[in-house]
Formats: sequence, structure tokens, C-alpha cells
Amino acid sequence: MFNLRCIVLLLLMLQLNTMTSQDFREFKWKKRILLLIDTKNDLNTRNLQLSKFNARYNEMKERDLVLFVYNGKEVLDRDGMLTNINPDNLTYGEFQGIILIGKDGGVKFRKKYLVEANEVFDLIDQMPMRRAEMKNR
Repeated sequence: MFNLRCIVLLLLMLQLNTMTSQDFREFKWKKRILLLIDTKNDLNTRNLQLSKFNARYNEMKERDLVLFVYNGKEVLDRDGMLTNINPDNLTYGEFQGIILIGKDGGVKFRKKYLVEANEVFDLIDQMPMRRAEMKNR
């Protein structure tokens, strides 16, 4: 009887964990993701890069663009708060820079720090899906 309780409890815990953690696939077809990779914990560069995009928040919102930071262990939101996004599938080695993930889930852009916001916005604005969005708005 004890073993059955342990198994049931373990299964409930696993189910709860999968219900509370999310991954980037949940954004597919809804949002574009700008992922800042900072596995070396270079706060000066990270903060400078963040400021380039945070200063243009309305333009990011208009493009359905959400920003996250991956510090090698956890995924943080644009304000530095811990998210419930599971980082287990994020493996970028020594890369320090940004990655743009399109609404289709594909990597559209990858570049080392520092990147100007206009470079990303111009790229997004040339995408067929974005052109359709602009036409329909």
C-alpha cells in the first residue's frame, strides 16, 4: 500500500510540474521571441543590450515581440524576474548575443552583442507574416 501511495504522489508531482512550467512552444503563432543569451553573466553588456530594447517597448509590442534573458540556468523576463519557462532545452554553449525566434518557432536571426533595435525591427518588418499584420491593422 505504501508503494502505491508513493507512486501516486510522484505522478501527481510530475503532472503539477509540467502544468506550471512552460516553454517557448507556447508562444508559437502568437508572439515573436527575442532571447538574450548571457551565459557568462556579463551584467554590463546584458543591461546595455536590454536598455536598447526596453527603451523601444511600444515598438516591440506592436511587433508582438517579447523579450527574455537566458543566463545559463534560468529564463528571466525583460524586467529580470524569474519566469516559469523551462530552460532544459536551451543549449547555446559560449554564444553571447541575441536570437530572434519567429512566430513559426524558427530562428530568424542570431547575432553577438551589441545589436541595435532597428536591425531587429527592420528584419521583422520584412517578414511576410509581419507585412500581413501591418496590412490588416
